[in-house]
Amino acid sequence: METKDSYIPGNRYWWLMLIIGILSIFCGIWVFRHPVESYFALAVYFSIMFILFGIGEIISASTGTRYRNWGWGLAAGILDLVIGFFLLFNLGWTIDALPYLVGFILMFTGIGFIGQSSQMQALRLPNWGWLLTGGILTLIFSFLIIFHPLFGVFNIIVWTGLAFIFGGISAILYSFSLKRYYNK
Repeated sequence: METKDSYIPGNRYWWLMLIIGILSIFCGIWVFRHPVESYFALAVYFSIMFILFGIGEIISASTGTRYRNWGWGLAAGILDLVIGFFLLFNLGWTIDALPYLVGFILMFTGIGFIGQSSQMQALRLPNWGWLLTGGILTLIFSFLIIFHPLFGVFNIIVWTGLAFIFGGISAILYSFSLKRYYNK
């Protein structure tokens, strides 16, 4: 028999999502303050974030083996880790592919937040509406990046900065909901 715990990922390491959210907001602000350096820095940042997300997913999956679909989380974490190291050691390729990398990463992040918000709503957890809004906005920004990469570096920087900020806010709200859920 499954319990409602089997549908909540992230288990007791809610603070990992909080840290990622705070870092995302700071990175979004930095992108706006330093647009010239941002493009190259975004290539390095996304490489490192792939590595950090991979580590976080591996930790989350390995500590939540009694939850549904923990194996998929482990596989995604390993894949993110491998991709992160590949991108970090091939920055020329990363810079050329950056608009598409950013767009697809943010698209999957937005979809993930939307899915988590529906689970939070079903469990009657607070802040699900904010998570849904953040997920939708992150998804919209991701589509703007994917379908308009030729508008130049400036547009990528603007949309990426906004997506970081909204994605970071969503991650922080989600972490607080997880904390409240596990501290019942």
